[in-house]
Amino acid sequence: MHEYSKYILFEIDNICSFNLEIPYTVYSPQEDTFLLAEAIINLNMVKGRSLEIGSGSGAVSLLLAHLGWNVLSCDINPYAVAATRANAKRYGFSETIKTIENGVGEDLVIDPNISLIVWNLPYLNPLKDGDEQLEYIEDAAYIDTNNGGWSEKLLKELEHSQISDDCVVLLLFRTYPKSPSSPVTWKNRGWASRLVNRKVIADEKLEVYAFWKPGNNKSPLIIEKCDSTMDEAKKLSGIGWNRILTNNQNKGRGRRSSKWVSGTGDMLATWVIPKSSVQDISIGLLQIEIGSLVADALNVNLKWPNDIVSIDFRKMGGIIIESSDAEDVIRVGIGLNKDIKLIDGQRTSGWSEIFEDANHLKIFENIDAALSSRFEFPNLQMLEFNPNSLINSWNSLSRYLSRGVILNNNQIKYRVVGLKENGFLEILNSHKMCLNDSLDNINWEYDINN
Repeated sequence: MHEYSKYILFEIDNICSFNLEIPYTVYSPQEDTFLLAEAIINLNMVKGRSLEIGSGSGAVSLLLAHLGWNVLSCDINPYAVAATRANAKRYGFSETIKTIENGVGEDLVIDPNISLIVWNLPYLNPLKDGDEQLEYIEDAAYIDTNNGGWSEKLLKELEHSQISDDCVVLLLFRTYPKSPSSPVTWKNRGWASRLVNRKVIADEKLEVYAFWKPGNNKSPLIIEKCDSTMDEAKKLSGIGWNRILTNNQNKGRGRRSSKWVSGTGDMLATWVIPKSSVQDISIGLLQIEIGSLVADALNVNLKWPNDIVSIDFRKMGGIIIESSDAEDVIRVGIGLNKDIKLIDGQRTSGWSEIFEDANHLKIFENIDAALSSRFEFPNLQMLEFNPNSLINSWNSLSRYLSRGVILNNNQIKYRVVGLKENGFLEILNSHKMCLNDSLDNINWEYDINN
């Protein structure tokens, strides 16, 4: 053993065991390394070319190669490069792991054939004046950077690179205390995202996210004019992530076949989602959950069961779901006003009040990423991915209800206290608790000062 290095056992039960020689100036496998490794093991992807950024000791690169990946690993610390090469050679992976001295911000060229990118992001906050400085090569392993962090720098490089359409990016963030790198940045740029692993270590929360481009980076079908995107969507294949978007819709429909009044510039689209992605959710709850995803993407409110409303309770849009027993897909239609309208004497809202510089394509992109994050499985499956539709939907509805909203049913006032698996509301007055499953005979009363 070299006097400037140590041996660390990187072992995962029933998967791998590597006794790694690691220089003292190189990051050794820690709990965050195992957290990222667990997420990699749970990926059910066709093995191809992968890239590990910041390889350190080479532990993750060796795991990837052991699982069947062809690996390009890089690090800007020359001692880390040497360690990764030596450990790969020791365990017979010299042919499947290529290691270079490079990194994000260092003219790193990303091979367009790479289908998986992995990075345990540095997450210590940038040093302030007067803080004790680390060695440069230690800075690279531990310390994040300002202005969006290393995550933002990687995102920009990917946006200017010719990456594979089915590329999945797996990143480990410190989300508490907040570090400059944040998964929110990716969501805001149209990437689908999914939390795949997390752990609280002492007073820090570490989370691993997977990111991908919705529909393997395939654009929606855009048509200039149609009667209804829901009807046009019946012509689309049920295979893959299919969406249709129109600039003008003449006969759009809302709940119970009511007419949806749309105008130029509105966001009018339909998604075709395989039933296999939603098989454990009732249609009633599914409609609410989709509404919650849309409301969250736009930072507005969801009104039960399917209305998207502004913060001051004006209707912005709506959601309908259609299918039949003979079909293996559902169609999700979403219509959102761009501008304020006066419909049947009621003043509506529009997304342009919030996103002044956006157009309907940008709004579509935000919603597409939100729906893909929840319902699309882009060549991967998370072993522990089990989203709680009921909790997510109730959390979204609660933001609306917490602002002094009361349900009036046949002139009796109720407070909404819960949501059931079938999408029914639990409502309570001074005399009894009951369920509400219909829009008939109900009105919502608002305290606009709340």
